[in-house]
Amino acid sequence: MASAARGGAMPRHRFSHQRRRGVSPIIATLFMVGIVVAAGIVLWTFRIQTPSTPPTIYYAAHGGVSYPVWGDPTDCYPNLPYSWTYYLGNGSHDPRYSTYMRAWWNDCEYSNNGTYNRMNATAIIFTEVTQPISLADIQFNFICYNSTPTPMTTYLVRGSLLSMSWFPGSSQTISTNAPKLGSCGNFNASGYGGGAFSTYYNRLGFFQTLTPNATLLAPGDTFVLYIHSEGSVLEAPSPIERASNWGHPDFDDFHGAPAWCFTTPGACSIQLLDTGASPITLLATIPIYTLHQ
Repeated sequence: MASAARGGAMPRHRFSHQRRRGVSPIIATLFMVGIVVAAGIVLWTFRIQTPSTPPTIYYAAHGGVSYPVWGDPTDCYPNLPYSWTYYLGNGSHDPRYSTYMRAWWNDCEYSNNGTYNRMNATAIIFTEVTQPISLADIQFNFICYNSTPTPMTTYLVRGSLLSMSWFPGSSQTISTNAPKLGSCGNFNASGYGGGAFSTYYNRLGFFQTLTPNATLLAPGDTFVLYIHSEGSVLEAPSPIERASNWGHPDFDDFHGAPAWCFTTPGACSIQLLDTGASPITLLATIPIYTLHQ
């Protein structure tokens, strides 16, 4: 009897032990699932955003082109039936003189309806943009490197493409906050030849969007870079230009990039930066030496 009692107790003991072992894997599994879920929540909460791929721009440079010198009204002739010599030949006492000057104010100084002298230029045409970029965020730097007599880096102009935009047919009036020219090496554009100080960017060039009033860089947008060549442009008669300069080479004003930027390797370059990115991203470096005159 005692043996039977012992034999009956053993199965109950084994059964109870197996049931506890069966619950343990379930609890362990739920515990591990909880850890994984919690870990996933923590990782998601503290996930670090990786930087996106910066935009890429492509361009093509076309040299040997010419554009009107829209930045200088003294290189503009009003639209009149006869040449300027017909109106000015007899001096300011001639009524025709006043006719010419009134037309000049209307067609050249206060609008761009006149006929402007043309100047050699290089057109930098943007052909592809991989991501939308605001023109206000694209910083245009014209950088000059001078090794003699002492090494120095100077900026001929710095400003956003939006602030340097001008569409032919729009107002000639430039914002007072528009970028102004500085110096290029030992060449001071603002005081060149005794010319006007605080010279605006459009004596160097201008940015023209394919679509008027556009705010994003798009294929077909163009930066027109004038090339400075003394004597290639003749002064037009105007009330703000000395009469002794009329019809003579435009030596007293600065136009375009200095010629040595195109002939000296590494002397000058255009740098385009995306200032809207963090950190600021270099979009392109365009050596001026590689552009054709």
